[in-house]
Formats: sequence, structure tokens, C-alpha cells
Amino acid sequence: MRLGILLLELFSEALSLSPNYLKDMGCADGLLALCHYYPSCPEPDLTMGITMHSDNDFFTVLLQDHIGGLQVRYEDKWIDISPVPGAFVINIGDLLQASFLFFLLLFVYFLQLLLIYDEVQLIIENVLGIMC
Repeated sequence: MRLGILLLELFSEALSLSPNYLKDMGCADGLLALCHYYPSCPEPDLTMGITMHSDNDFFTVLLQDHIGGLQVRYEDKWIDISPVPGAFVINIGDLLQASFLFFLLLFVYFLQLLLIYDEVQLIIENVLGIMC
């Protein structure tokens, strides 16, 4: 669970928030570990794998073995992701993507408010001669 907490802190900082922001929101309360192990198949061409999906969580930590099997969809093609020994793959889940989108939209909204304020301030100064 320490890895999950560390990732929440890093994601918070990536959003220009305090490191404890996502933890304080309660995101760490739902941390859990699910472990899957898919043994190697003597005839890999006969395996089906799992269906195309997105991770509907905040993030997924994946440790691939030497067999691999992770693929991503890019420009309507499946691309194999080669395993890197000892490395974790961190998949951004749907909830984290939605959080990033929310903060991006919030930033754009406040930026628009600042631009409107600056325009109004310039109009007041130019038309009325009043310094704001």
C-alpha cells in the first residue's frame, strides 16, 4: 500500500496540489490490491486473453513477467508492450483521467475569468480614467 500512497502524492504534485491532497480527499481509503497470475500456455496462439477494456479505477500497477502480454490500442492497431524486468507499469485509470480533466477545465475557467477581469479593468481605466 505504500506504493499506492506514494503514487497518490506524486499525482497530487503533478496537478500542482499539495502532496497530501488526494489522500486528504479520501482516495487512499479505497486502496486495494488485486493480484492476477496468468500461467504460461504451451500454445499461446490459442489463448484469447481478456477483452479490450479501460481500467475503471484511479490507477493500476502492473508487473509483467518475461512472457508479457500487455497491449495498448494506438491508431486502430494493437501494439505489444515489451516487459522491462523489474519495472512497474502504471496505468492511469478512468477516475484519474476524469480528475485531470476536471482540474484542466477548472484552470481554463479561472484563466477566462482573469482575462475578462483584465479586459474590464482596461475599459474602466481607458473610458473612465479610473485606476483599478
